Amino acid sequence: MSAEKYLLSVIDATAPKRGPLPSALRGFLRGCAGLYDAGLEAYLAAERTGIRRRGRLPCPVISVGNLTVGGTGKTPMTAMLCNRLKDRGLRVTILSRGHGGTSNDARVVSTPSGDIMLTSVDAGDEPVLLARLCPGVPVVVGKDRRLSGREALRNWPVDVFVLDDGFQFWQLVRDLDIVLLDSKLPFDNGYPLPRGLLREPARHIRRAQMAVVTRADRLDPAARQALIDRVHGYAPDMPVHFASHTPSALIPLSQSLAGPVGYVPLGLGARRPEPNAEVLHDLGGQNIVALSAIAQPESFYRTLTECTGCTITKKLTFTDHHRFTSADVTAAVDAARETQATAIVMTEKDAVKWPTDAVDGDNPIYALRIAMQVEEEEAFLAGVLKRSGM
Repeated sequence: MSAEKYLLSVIDATAPKRGPLPSALRGFLRGCAGLYDAGLEAYLAAERTGIRRRGRLPCPVISVGNLTVGGTGKTPMTAMLCNRLKDRGLRVTILSRGHGGTSNDARVVSTPSGDIMLTSVDAGDEPVLLARLCPGVPVVVGKDRRLSGREALRNWPVDVFVLDDGFQFWQLVRDLDIVLLDSKLPFDNGYPLPRGLLREPARHIRRAQMAVVTRADRLDPAARQALIDRVHGYAPDMPVHFASHTPSALIPLSQSLAGPVGYVPLGLGARRPEPNAEVLHDLGGQNIVALSAIAQPESFYRTLTECTGCTITKKLTFTDHHRFTSADVTAAVDAARETQATAIVMTEKDAVKWPTDAVDGDNPIYALRIAMQVEEEEAFLAGVLKRSGM
């Protein structure tokens, strides 16, 4: 077991590793978390008092973020929100940090006309995926989203910016912060890093104006109310919405994933047809190999079996944001052969990193598209528009 996996097993919120050494390590990490908390409060105090000035952009800014490290559904929520705002006639631009990309400068990932300009190697996997999920909504990537926003404004008109994973980007003033909470572990084990997986203490949820509980289909009415009460314990007037990750299609990599990352060239103004959702049922009763490099792989595996009726004969799990190599492709193909699987399935986020020369083979390769469905969507969107001043 690697050091990272051992540490995660020690601080696991549901079944932490037992024994004298893990207990002692948790005590040490608790002290480190206290120092982390104190340092964060000092940093934010400088922001609140004006010692450290925050930048502004000349139009509304909405942030979609969370309190924990990864896994709450920020990318599908950002995509859903941007597409809905665009449908209302608003000119939306996404600003993303671009985790895993090679450049720190502000760079255009996609344009208002639909051109995708960068690969996941250059921009990171989430920005390229968002460019594909939101045709006509430009994406700009860069570590400093103040600079990214100004770069966008130099190139096209913008009515509203949406920050993907922007709750911890304190340097930019937002008109609305939406915080996502996982239904089962909304505040992980209650501790900030490194004792837990909270990026900041749970009480900081009061910095946001709206909360969305994701994977809410796993909660019964009593659990929903308990979570609302818990949120209101920190922020009494905060509206709490509920949403679910919904599989919408299995996309053949050889046909439907476009852009410079590979598969089918995307021309100026071109649009990809939405895959037929009925393909979800094509894997019923089949054996498949599943692979993922996301924060919550077991959630993907469970969703895959539930929505298609397939049997996973082999799980190939990699660390979040892992960049696939030819060796990984060989491992997937060998696993399919050895287990007599008829297909290989991955997340759509992983598909943007799959080597472009590895699409065709004996087994079809699919990406599972996940859409975010917010309950009482119109009320949610009305709250977004009102709280962001639009």
